[in-house]
Amino acid sequence: MIIPREQKILLVVAIQFFAGIFTAGAQTSSSRDELLADASQYFASSQEQKALDAYLQVLGSDKDNFEALWHVSLLYARIGYRLGSDKEMSGHYKKSLKYAERTLELYPDSGRSHFVYAVANGRLSDISGTNERLKKSHVVKEHAEKAVKLLPDYAPAWHLLGLWHSKVANVGSVEKFTAGLFSEGLPEGASNEKAEACIQKAIELDPSQSLRFKLDLARHYQRAGEEQKARYLLKEVVKMNAENSIDRWNLKRARELLEELS
Repeated sequence: MIIPREQKILLVVAIQFFAGIFTAGAQTSSSRDELLADASQYFASSQEQKALDAYLQVLGSDKDNFEALWHVSLLYARIGYRLGSDKEMSGHYKKSLKYAERTLELYPDSGRSHFVYAVANGRLSDISGTNERLKKSHVVKEHAEKAVKLLPDYAPAWHLLGLWHSKVANVGSVEKFTAGLFSEGLPEGASNEKAEACIQKAIELDPSQSLRFKLDLARHYQRAGEEQKARYLLKEVVKMNAENSIDRWNLKRARELLEELS
């Protein structure tokens, strides 16, 4: 059968069109995978701003990508924590919560979805008034406990749950009084013993993060009125090696706290 010239031209154009779509799709997929690999490497080496930029690029072409969503939420919270003012922190923490909400909406059965949702709410709680802190303390507890249940070997989830126990178990009298004015009140079950146990478990699960975890354990001891334990642990922390700029930032905080307690 002889195909008319006009039909041949249309056939060639159609083949080129669909081949172009296939090639573009393959290139997009390849670029995304490369970006994810780069972002993962940046994250592992604590180059957090570079990791955030790379994960945001992934979301530019794949807005529902799980790995990018939860990492972006966590990175906004982590980077925001080291900023100089509540206003700057608030901007990052609100972005952290936005991405955490999206992650939890799309992937409700993932432990990391609950983890970043608890982190974002916890960070916002730290710079909020008493009423808001009380409300968010219930949210953080619920989702931190879910994260630990779904990710029993994930050290940051245990660390987060330990911080929750520490902060709630040692709230001041004003907050306790204010909590009594609300139907929810303070969450039940918080204790200094559980705080210590959870953070110690995090250290055991991931010794590579022990500098940060031990600093927070020392802060817990200070919060709980056990200053001798805090000083002892801080003397150990300040002798640790800094592997990156974040470690150096934490070491500076450890030295400042040790000086404060001396």
